[in-house]
Amino acid sequence: MTQQKQIDIEASVIKKIVQRPVAVLFIVYILNFLDRTNIGIAKLQMSDALGLSEAAYGLGAGLFFIGYILFEIPSNMILYRTGARFWIARIMVTWGIVSAAMAFVENETWYYILRFLLGVAETGLVPGVLLYFTFWVPKKYKAKIMSYFYLAVPVATIIGAPISSYLMTVNIGDMAGWRFMFLAEGIPSVLMAFVVWKLLTDKPEHANWLSEDEKKWLIDELKKEEEEMEANSHSASNVFEAIKDPLVIGVSISFFSMVIPLYALSFFLPTIVQQMGKGEYSTMTIGLLTAVPFFFASVGLILISKSSDKKNERTFHYAIPAYIGAACLLVSAFTVDSLPVISLLGMSMGAVGCIGTLPSLWAQMPYILKGAAVASGIAVINSFGNIAGFCAPYLIGLLRDNASNAASGTSISIAAVSIFLALAATVMILVGNGIQKRKIKG
Repeated sequence: MTQQKQIDIEASVIKKIVQRPVAVLFIVYILNFLDRTNIGIAKLQMSDALGLSEAAYGLGAGLFFIGYILFEIPSNMILYRTGARFWIARIMVTWGIVSAAMAFVENETWYYILRFLLGVAETGLVPGVLLYFTFWVPKKYKAKIMSYFYLAVPVATIIGAPISSYLMTVNIGDMAGWRFMFLAEGIPSVLMAFVVWKLLTDKPEHANWLSEDEKKWLIDELKKEEEEMEANSHSASNVFEAIKDPLVIGVSISFFSMVIPLYALSFFLPTIVQQMGKGEYSTMTIGLLTAVPFFFASVGLILISKSSDKKNERTFHYAIPAYIGAACLLVSAFTVDSLPVISLLGMSMGAVGCIGTLPSLWAQMPYILKGAAVASGIAVINSFGNIAGFCAPYLIGLLRDNASNAASGTSISIAAVSIFLALAATVMILVGNGIQKRKIKG
């Protein structure tokens, strides 16, 4: 085979992977992120209807992650055995049903129960997808492919916030707008499960949409990378090694610290924007302005990931944007009441720092884990990070409830999450140094 033909095959394989499994999983994650965060928009009506305090709302938002964390590692191991096609489709059906059921919640207790059950239903999806990519994506394309997947996070809000806001203006009989919104956004997840079942392929050798030459190149490339990783005796190779590996612990801490500002923005940004407008913004306007930081995040995610793959560098492509995002969040904290435009721009750069850097974090995994440790290690990191998903909304709710007024509560909250983002950057630098030392030893 000529070198040019091999280059053409490689380009064709990556293009087809993007157009088939990555495109399907991108849509899946848009629906997933929308169904877990649409309570941020619903809160504008739901809190008064159910009599929720800021802390009660935050607790319910965070209970999602308790259910998610408890079953995450078992779910990922089941996916490893059954295949992504079946397990992701199953996850989608159950989360779609529970999300739609939020339309019928009547009190604070049922709000807590359904948020917990939604977490149980969704558990395993993201680490399962990250594991799935290890079966399909060569190392040098990791950040690029994961950037396409994680682009769903900001896109879910860019698209979802205005749509959710519009749906909340629709009244069907006696059903309030926020109830109709939950129902209308839960059903598509169930329907998308059938698309996943039809279009997703578990392993390259099963892909009838790749030619024989393309299958061979991809299988050989992934096998060669696996053999290279096996030769590195300093990488964790089983579940127990992964759990106690200092670098896995470091990435877990960094991910935890980054998730705090991510979900603070996801769950409370509509409320903050409402406050910026002094109560004069319509629900639709709030939805559109809520999308602004996530638009910035989507652009930053693509640019950072492209540069990270081109330079084959992960650590500083994570740390530098995260430090910049933390500084901008601090600026936002001090301008949220007096200079709302500057504050929104600050939160936009903060969103870049905690969303645009996600692919660079996960692209570190091939340098840390190998063999059976990959599935469990990814699940461990994601589980630890998702503890922050519980902590963030509850922490912000408490800070806002206990502040002297809404303005100071918002400022304190934004300043607090900026500290966590700076911590995430610092720990990732330490992880990067640890990876370099292992390469030298190897």
